[in-house]
Amino acid sequence: MKRYISMFLFIIICFLLQTTLFQKLKLANVSPNLLVVLVSSAGVMYGRGAGMYSGILSGILCDFIYSDIIGVYILIYVVTGYICGLAHKLYYKDDMIVPVFIIAASDLFANMMFYTICFLLRGKLGILGYMQDIILPELVYTVIAGILIYRMLYWLEEKMYPPAEVPLESQPLQEEEV
Repeated sequence: MKRYISMFLFIIICFLLQTTLFQKLKLANVSPNLLVVLVSSAGVMYGRGAGMYSGILSGILCDFIYSDIIGVYILIYVVTGYICGLAHKLYYKDDMIVPVFIIAASDLFANMMFYTICFLLRGKLGILGYMQDIILPELVYTVIAGILIYRMLYWLEEKMYPPAEVPLESQPLQEEEV
C-alpha cells in the first residue's frame, strides 16, 4: 500500500512539474513527458498492475487538463503501463540500460498512439513533420529527464524497502573446496 501511495504522490509532483516548470524550460519547443517516464518506470519496476494504476492516474490528470475528450490519455497511459509491465521480468535493479530503453520506447509508443488517435483518424497525414518537430525532440528530452526520475524512483525504492538480510541459520550451506 505504501508503494501505491508514494506512486500517487510522485505522479502529482511530476504532473505539477510537467505543467508548470517544464513548460518554461522547453527545448526545441517541446517539454519532457514526465508522466510517461513514471508510467513506464512503474511498469518495469513493479509489474503490470502498478503500471496500469499509474497509467490511469496520469491519464485522468492529463485528460482533465489537456484533452477535450476524456479517455484519450487514459487509454494511452494504461496501454503503455501494461506493456511496460510485461518487461518486469527483465528488470534488474542495478541495470540502467533496460529502463532507459523502455522509457524511450514508451515515449515513442505514446506519441505514436496520440498521433493515431488525434490526427490520423481525422485525416491529417503529416506524420513526418510531426515526427521531426515533436516526437523526436521530446523523445531525447524525455530520456534525459527519465534517467534522473528513474534514479529518484530507484533511490525511493531502496529507502522504503531496504533489502532484507537473511539470517545465517537459513542460508544454504556451501561445500568446502578440497
